[in-house]
Amino acid sequence: MPKFNPPKDETPTSYQATGVSGEQLSFLPTPVFCPILPPSGSAAETALYDLLARDWTTPEWDMAGNGWRLSAAIKDLGYLGWEPISTRVQWPGRKRPIARYSLPQKAKQAAASLRGCDHA
Repeated sequence: MPKFNPPKDETPTSYQATGVSGEQLSFLPTPVFCPILPPSGSAAETALYDLLARDWTTPEWDMAGNGWRLSAAIKDLGYLGWEPISTRVQWPGRKRPIARYSLPQKAKQAAASLRGCDHA
């Protein structure tokens, strides 16, 4: 490895000094995406099927008659491996943004295959 000589009165960065970037290499294989279906009749099951149709916020889910605990159902889906996505959006009448939940495409494809469909 060539020796790096920094300009006078300048400390080299760790990358310059070692020639190695700060990125960690992984020698482990990427885990397989394999979510588990939520229990039948649970809020997580309702949220999963609703999220397969479209994105939801808690106020929308509450107005649809599913209750105000969408975030708890989303957390359960995360524990079951569905990898839900939370995006902050402005909501009328609120100063702070709220979460809009969605599922990644791979989750929609997995749900379709678990249900015996060919498309997501």
